[in-house]
Amino acid sequence: MIYILLGIVTIPVLIFLGIQDIRERMIYAFPALFLSGLWCALSVKIYWDDPILLASIWGMTIAFYSAFRVISFWGAGDSDMFLLCVGVMMCTFRITSIVQYGFFVCASMVFTQLIALLGGWIESLIKKKKLNRFSDVAVVPGFSVLMVIWIAVGIVRRGVII
Repeated sequence: MIYILLGIVTIPVLIFLGIQDIRERMIYAFPALFLSGLWCALSVKIYWDDPILLASIWGMTIAFYSAFRVISFWGAGDSDMFLLCVGVMMCTFRITSIVQYGFFVCASMVFTQLIALLGGWIESLIKKKKLNRFSDVAVVPGFSVLMVIWIAVGIVRRGVII
């Protein structure tokens, strides 16, 4: 039940942040960080029986998040969306090992970047600009699409996918 309520609250925020990133190339970080905390709390409840895995996953996630922020891998709001993405992932899928976590993170990053590139390509066609490696591409819509799909699947299955 908590998953469903949290999902219903999160989906409109994801849509809003995705649209905002397309328009302004920046997002308000507070909603993403607040929701990250809520999803993290739910993941603690779900993984309470495996504290080592829980601590390992969140430790690695915080390390990635910090590295993304320090080296400016992308914008700060994009790093906040990464944090939210991991929270949603942990609550939607039953992660059983660090290897599985690594696979999910890598696959979600690839999917997110592909959606971002597709969006950038469509935007370049609309604005009649050339898309190149220096182009400014919105990443948050990729995260938003991925998480909306995950949450919808999780809601249909009524909670955690095992």
